[in-house]
Formats: sequence, structure tokens, C-alpha cells
Amino acid sequence: MRCDQARDRIALLVDGELPPGERDAVSAHAADCPDCARIRDELLRLRNHLQQAREPAPPKLLDRMSARLAMEAEETEPGFRRTFADRVVQGLSPYLRRAAVILLACVLSIAGTAWWMQRSGEEAAVSRDVLAAHVRSLLQDDPVQVASADTHTVKPWFAGRLDYAPVVKDLSGEGFRLVGGRLDYVDGQRVAALVYRRRLHQITVFVWPSDSRAAAPVSARVAGYNLLGWSRAGMAYWAVSDLNEGELRELQSLL
Repeated sequence: MRCDQARDRIALLVDGELPPGERDAVSAHAADCPDCARIRDELLRLRNHLQQAREPAPPKLLDRMSARLAMEAEETEPGFRRTFADRVVQGLSPYLRRAAVILLACVLSIAGTAWWMQRSGEEAAVSRDVLAAHVRSLLQDDPVQVASADTHTVKPWFAGRLDYAPVVKDLSGEGFRLVGGRLDYVDGQRVAALVYRRRLHQITVFVWPSDSRAAAPVSARVAGYNLLGWSRAGMAYWAVSDLNEGELRELQSLL
């Protein structure tokens, strides 16, 4: 079985909706394919979190999602990669559409967990946004809009798309390979998202001009992901990954 065939059926496998013959074939493929196994495990984690907690959607969620799609629609330009909205509407496989629904439900359920209940309302909204944006990128075929390990390619790409210049560093010598960058939407504003890779772990670093809300350092583990938030040189940073906290802090010290 090829990967494209298996990935269209993994969500059905997780939900127990495949007939025995297909179930065995998809399970056997996922056992031998690390990429498909990662997708299967991600869906299992999301399904478990959905079963454990359900909360009403935050009142501002629909506004944020609408603003995100509107922002992406503005970015459609000839010669560039298709935007997030284009990919969602035109290019996603049935598996990814199904996974996106599960992801949204998971994010809503996570919104009511004890960790976020202990944070301020504004900080909770930012942490929800960055975690949702990171996990959403894992469901896409390509997590970046500009793919390059060259800082002189990635940093200029943001010019004209943002009213600030994010710091972009090549950290491949320290074990954090730059994959590229994209635009994302966090806390009601357009922000830079830099993607690094550490072994098989994807790390998203969100960067935008800091304010009083981003001044206090934040560290948390939510739904299997580590989140770090901090401010430096007038910029707010949030790093999100399933990488362990120690290595994520190593990246923090390098940025």
C-alpha cells in the first residue's frame, strides 16, 4: 500500500470504521512507515484529548478564524506557494479535512484545561493561538510558505508582508536546521512563524513586536507539546514543539 492510499484511510482506522481487510493493510503500512505512524499517533492523541474534555467554543474563536482566512486570501500572489486557505479549500485530501475537524475539536477541548484556567485571559488566548497554529501546520504537506535554510532568503520574504523585520538565524551548526518561514495569525495580528527542525521534531517559533502582555516568561506542557514564551530586544517569542523542554530551551537561548 502506498502512503497516499494509507493516509486517506488512517482517520477511518483510528475511528474503527475500516473493514477487517483494509484495517490490517493500513495498520501494517503504518507499522513500517514512520511518517504514516506519526500521523496515526497524532490522531490518536487528538482523539483521546477530545474524549477527555469538551468545552464551549470561546466567543472570539469564529472572529479569529475568519480573520485568519481573510489574511491568507490577501497573500495570494502569482509565483508563490498556494496559501493556507487555498490549500484547505482546494488541495487537502479527505484525511486532512477530517483531521482538521478533529484538530479544531481538540483545540476547543484543550481550551478548558486546568493549565489555561490558571492563566490570565489574554495569555491563555495567545497560548491557544500558537498551539493551534503549530498543530495546524503539522497537518499540511508543507508547513512553510518560503522554504529555505538561507537566512538571506527567508528574512527578506517577510518584507512588505509585515511591518517589522523578524530576526532569522541559521542554527544548523547548533543542531536546529532552519526549514523556512510563513505568515500566521496570533492574538488578532499577523505574525512571523519560523520553522526549525531538530532530528524528526518540528519547531515553530512565532515572532512579533512585544508589549506588556508578552513580557513575562511562560513555560508549559499542553497536550504533549511544550510551549515557551519570552521577550527579547523588543520582540515577543513563542516556541512550540513536541521536542523535550531542555532542548527547546536550548533553542530559546540561541535566538
